[in-house]
Amino acid sequence: MITYKDIKKAINSLLTKEFAIDINSNDVKEGFARPSFFVQFENSNRSGNESQVYKSLTVQIYYFPSDRHNYSIEVMEVQEQLENLFDLKLKVLDRFFNIDNTSATTTDGVLSFSFDIAFYEGREFEYNTTGVDYPVEPMEELDFEKAKE
Repeated sequence: MITYKDIKKAINSLLTKEFAIDINSNDVKEGFARPSFFVQFENSNRSGNESQVYKSLTVQIYYFPSDRHNYSIEVMEVQEQLENLFDLKLKVLDRFFNIDNTSATTTDGVLSFSFDIAFYEGREFEYNTTGVDYPVEPMEELDFEKAKE
C-alpha cells in the first residue's frame, strides 16, 4: 500500500534531481537557508469500502528565492520548471498518479505551487475459511424456496 511518506519521498526526489536546492522540514519556521523548498500536504481525504481505499490530497510546494527583495525572474524560472516537472504524472514506487489542477501564486516573494492527486488502493487483508477477522460480517441464515413451475 502506498503511504503519504512514499508520495512525499517521490516529490522530494524529483525536486532534488531538478534543483540543487535544500528541501526543508515544515517544522522549520525561520533561520533556514535560501533558496529552499518546503513540501506539505493539504486537503487530505480518504474513503473506501471492503475492497479498496480512495485517497486524494493537495500537494503544496513553497519556494523561497535567494533574495527576498529581488526575486521576480528567479521565481518565474522556478515556476516554469515546476510546471514542467509536475506536468501530467507523478511516479510513486511502481505506480503513476495523475496530476490535476496545478496552480502557482506568488505572495510576499514566496512561490506557492500546488497540484492535486487522487488514487485507489486495494485493501490488504487475508481471506480465511473460518470467517474470523473477515472484513465483512458473514450471513447467518438464508431461507430459500424454489418457485413451483
